[in-house]
Amino acid sequence: MTSTTPAPRAPRGTTRTACLALLTLAGVVLTVATYEAQPERAPITGIQQVAENLYLLADSDPSDQTTWTGGNTAIFVTGSGVVLVDTKLPGYGAGILEYVRGVTDLPVTTILHTHTHFDHTGSTTEFPETVNVITHENTAAQMARTNCNPVTNCAAFQGANAAYLPKRTFSVRTSLFNGPEQIDLYHFGRGHTNGDTFVVFRGARAVHTGDMFQRKALPFVDVASSGGSAVEFGETLTRAVEGLPEIDIVIAGHVNQPLAWSDFTDFAGFYNHLLGEAQAGIEAGRSVDEVVAAYAVPDEYAEFSADEQSVRTIVQHVYDEQ
Repeated sequence: MTSTTPAPRAPRGTTRTACLALLTLAGVVLTVATYEAQPERAPITGIQQVAENLYLLADSDPSDQTTWTGGNTAIFVTGSGVVLVDTKLPGYGAGILEYVRGVTDLPVTTILHTHTHFDHTGSTTEFPETVNVITHENTAAQMARTNCNPVTNCAAFQGANAAYLPKRTFSVRTSLFNGPEQIDLYHFGRGHTNGDTFVVFRGARAVHTGDMFQRKALPFVDVASSGGSAVEFGETLTRAVEGLPEIDIVIAGHVNQPLAWSDFTDFAGFYNHLLGEAQAGIEAGRSVDEVVAAYAVPDEYAEFSADEQSVRTIVQHVYDEQ
């Protein structure tokens, strides 16, 4: 890897969950407002070669607003053009293109979105209208909504920008190109949103997980506005572990370096352990507070973080069957 610089159960605790959802949404709105208030965008600081013809534009950690550019963008060079996976926050179209031109003279022909959120679809409308945008069918529906919560980013695709709505969608699986250039798109179920896509670069034995694997920590599950499910998240991860073929390299949604396949399988185990603790708490008649107080990250997942608020939010969602 190199780095260069360019040229039926009654809901439990519904009121608390509503409050948590509002707080989460408020946090997202604040993040958007804070970012948009900055007079200048943080620059993309470098490009990493992940495998042959596959590159990564990172600066993806939202905890540092001075360097955050949005979710991870993958660049894949085929014989006929360039495929992008996710386009970061608004304002990065030109910067992404600058890095693309540093590795090939071919045009960007295809944009794949792992999901609908503003930090993954933000710069799509800054590319030529000729690009072929491809998403899961549920993500396409989210992008085409007329009533938008800020986290979905659908307002960016209204009016003349409707030209950037997906021209092709899929339900469970589809493939692009052939041979070593083949890209496989998988949807294993609800999780972070209701339309999360795993993008597999078969020849490179690599996958871009989007925010189904955000970082080595508990995930944000967008129950409030994008159809995510904390309950189904675990099963979706299990299906991905069992259904993704021969992967060595993992591009997570918000980690600045490629990870190993074992990091993803460990994340699935880490999340499912907490899910199991929450479900056991329901069966035993324990409260959310009791489950949260008793939870500890297992030693085998010591590299993963679980702050109390994230644990509480996930457990509350599970108690509310969300």
